[in-house]
Amino acid sequence: MKGFDPEFTDLVHYIHLITARIWEGRQIGLIRRHYAPDCVMHTPMGPARGVGRVVSGTLETLHAFPDRRLLAEDVIWSGNATDGFLSSHRIVSTQHHRGEGLFGPPTGRRLHVRTVADCAVRSNVIDEEWLVRDQAAIVRQIGGDPREVAARLAADDAAAGITPWHLTEAAEAAASGRRPTDQREHPLAAMLIATLGRVWNDGDLAALRSLYGEAATLHGPGGIDHVGHDEIDAFLVGYLASFPGAVFAVDHAAVLEEPGHPVRAALRWRLSGTHSGRGAFGAPTGGPVLVLGITHLELRGGRVVRDHTLIDELALWKMIAAKRG
Repeated sequence: MKGFDPEFTDLVHYIHLITARIWEGRQIGLIRRHYAPDCVMHTPMGPARGVGRVVSGTLETLHAFPDRRLLAEDVIWSGNATDGFLSSHRIVSTQHHRGEGLFGPPTGRRLHVRTVADCAVRSNVIDEEWLVRDQAAIVRQIGGDPREVAARLAADDAAAGITPWHLTEAAEAAASGRRPTDQREHPLAAMLIATLGRVWNDGDLAALRSLYGEAATLHGPGGIDHVGHDEIDAFLVGYLASFPGAVFAVDHAAVLEEPGHPVRAALRWRLSGTHSGRGAFGAPTGGPVLVLGITHLELRGGRVVRDHTLIDELALWKMIAAKRG
């Protein structure tokens, strides 16, 4: 690949190898080699600017989960070496909670959690990343309640005089200008975006039955699986009821068609609105919310058979708690 170290045979090899070296190989210093000095990492808890923040965040995670393993499930990518690549890397991590950190005192519990990292890569360097980790699944597996932990985090921020990031920097969750890697015009991507837009923006839940196969599984936030039309419908209704009138927008799409594999698509999206209804997130507060989500879809015969939707519901509960507090 032009501009990349000769050892990397393709983008997927690059993503897998640097991830393994940094996390499991403990070569934390490689972050400064493979991330731009002024990179921005967008997360549902707010943006982090500069490679130093990437390093410190990595070390904090390793302190809490020192045996964390990052097992690659898939990389859905688009782009080329000239224009740059966008990789959407889905990972399942196994780990033990053995250190003090964001989630409180160590419990020693073993857990697994999914993460998706979208990385903009050019010439051997990541210059921007969008990272969504299922932190509500972590809280549940160590015996906590995401709503209670989020309330504590919101109270800590308020005591420190920290303004909720989504009130002032919502634009940071969006793509920084349209990149050549975007494939929203691909016929399949266009169909997916249009159909999901009908569901989220118009409340057209009937569209789900034409898009998803009868035995489709949606691997949702909190580590909870939703199987079949009725369960997927109920999951979405919980969000639609909580945030009526919220606007769904896709920031990046990629479609991957490889021989011997199902067609896969990755969509990075935002849902912005207010917590003005009674649904999956309790009594309405009227507070603004901004969901940064990433969805990986597998399709056979034009219908979705598997959906991995990553939403950080801990961050979402924190936004709601900030308004309630």
